[in-house]
Amino acid sequence: MATIALIGADGSGKTTIAKKLLDSPPSKMKYLYMGLNVESSNYALPTSRLIYYLKILKYKKKNNNLKGIKLKNISLHTLDDNRSLDTRSKLGATARMLNRIAEAFYRQVISWIFQLRGYTVLYDRHYIFESPKYRAGGNLKNQRLTTTIYVWLINKIIMEPKLVFLLYAPPEILFERKGEADIEYLKKRTENFMKVGSKLKNFIIIDATQPIDKVFAEVFNKTKEFLNKSK
Repeated sequence: MATIALIGADGSGKTTIAKKLLDSPPSKMKYLYMGLNVESSNYALPTSRLIYYLKILKYKKKNNNLKGIKLKNISLHTLDDNRSLDTRSKLGATARMLNRIAEAFYRQVISWIFQLRGYTVLYDRHYIFESPKYRAGGNLKNQRLTTTIYVWLINKIIMEPKLVFLLYAPPEILFERKGEADIEYLKKRTENFMKVGSKLKNFIIIDATQPIDKVFAEVFNKTKEFLNKSK
């Protein structure tokens, strides 16, 4: 069966469109979160959830101004993408890399199981767009060796989606909608989505500044058209 990915910078409406597709699916469909945020994952290894919790707890402890804020509401864009804030030992970095690889492969296996059962798998985000290489603006010079190895392995073990929708909106609009990441970060993310997407066979850009129902209608119709051609 087919695999379909919804990608886009924060605030583009990925999760909203995914929910609408699941409510009115064009075929038998299963949802699978394929991003890096373990808190948002519907499938994740216990080790990943533990590491996520400890990481945010540590970050919250270092930032006293975050007291009273729920852990799940803390944005870690800067912590994830800036090596200068990365204080892990080599052993810790290696353990993190191995867990991330195991996590990615675990979700890939779940996707295969869904497909074998006759489902179209709907990905919310996808590892080939979410890897540290593209979160760092395509530059790995300031990243650890383990990060470089992780990116290389992800590209080897994770299957590309058969169809990808990029929900596009200007960074300024995305910032107004969510306000979690700065405009420059959102701009780089979108540029790299397009860079990676340009190498894929079925990559469709959808104007996410439209009313949500119109965005959904476009995604739904193009998905149905793609699935009919794939039969």
